[in-house]
Amino acid sequence: MFKILPKASKLITVTSVIVLSLIPTTSSYGNNQNNLNSIFFVSKSDNGNQVHYGVQVNPDCSFRTTRPVYPYWKLENGRLEGLLRVEIPAFGIARQSISGNQVVMEINGFRRRGLSKPITIQSSRQGSQNCQILAFANIKGENIQLTRVHLDLTKHSFLSGTLHSITFYGTGNKQEKMICQSNCRF
Repeated sequence: MFKILPKASKLITVTSVIVLSLIPTTSSYGNNQNNLNSIFFVSKSDNGNQVHYGVQVNPDCSFRTTRPVYPYWKLENGRLEGLLRVEIPAFGIARQSISGNQVVMEINGFRRRGLSKPITIQSSRQGSQNCQILAFANIKGENIQLTRVHLDLTKHSFLSGTLHSITFYGTGNKQEKMICQSNCRF
C-alpha cells in the first residue's frame, strides 16, 4: 500500500498541473486586468475573497457581446483570477439576456437553490462622461441599486459545505436576507 501512495501523489501532481493549465483566466472573459470593471460583488463568510461581476461595453456604452457580464475573483491579497471550472456551478452566470441598454442575469448557485433574484444591469452615458454601469435588484419590493451580495456559509472541506443564507445589499442601507431551505449543501 505504501508503494501506491507515491505513485498516486505523482498522478495528483501531474493532474493538478494539467488542470491548472486549462483553467480560464480573467483575460478569457474578453478583458485584461487593466480594463476590468466591477458592477457588484459576492462576498462570503468563510474568507475575504470576493467574486466580482463586470460588464464588457463598447466606447458608446452598448454591450460588446451577447453575453457581456463576466465573473472573476478578487482575492484577499488583491490578485485577480478567473473562476475555476468547479466554481462555475456556484458563481457562474445561469442566464443573461440583453434588451436595449439592459442585461438581465441570474447567478447559477442562487438559482439552483431557489434563492435567485434577477439582476438587471444598465449601461448609459450622461453627456460626454464615461459609461455609467449599475446593477439593480428587487430588494423588499423595491427596485434598488445593488452593491453586493453576501453568502453566510459553513465550509466542511475545500469543495463542500452548507449555505445558510444570501443577503442582497443595495444603496440607502436596503437589504434582504433569504434563508436557504433546499439544496443548501455544496
